[in-house]
Amino acid sequence: MTTATAIQHTPETTVHSVIATVKGLVSVMSREIELLRAMKIKEMSQLQEQKLVLVNAYEQGSSQLKKDPSFMQHLDPLLKGELRDVIQLLNTTVTENETALLAAKTSNERLMQAVVEAVQEQQVKSSTSYSQTGVLAAQKAQSTQSTTPMHLNQCL
Repeated sequence: MTTATAIQHTPETTVHSVIATVKGLVSVMSREIELLRAMKIKEMSQLQEQKLVLVNAYEQGSSQLKKDPSFMQHLDPLLKGELRDVIQLLNTTVTENETALLAAKTSNERLMQAVVEAVQEQQVKSSTSYSQTGVLAAQKAQSTQSTTPMHLNQCL
């Protein structure tokens, strides 16, 4: 085993790696929140792969740290405080992200409902049903606006 390999697997190095990963994840999620608030949903797809890589790295680093719970007791207080701070920042960002996602979802649902209602209203207006007098409903609506030169002989 080389010295470089041994250094890569120390708990301190793992903590530094987790801190860097969390900072990257917070950055990506902050950008995602901006895109959600600007309703630029298509641009968000570019961030998803990067976000997934960071989440997987975070999970891997966290599981390495959990292997030895006593390690956190012996960790340098400054490093422990930095880790605690970035985890708190991550939690805050996750909450903001969730709020932005719910707002975007609600907005999209309202937009879709408005489109559906507009289509239904248009279908009602352009209905081709006949009235009791044998006039198409669409023609009857037009005849109230202008007179037609032809009359139906009701004696038939």
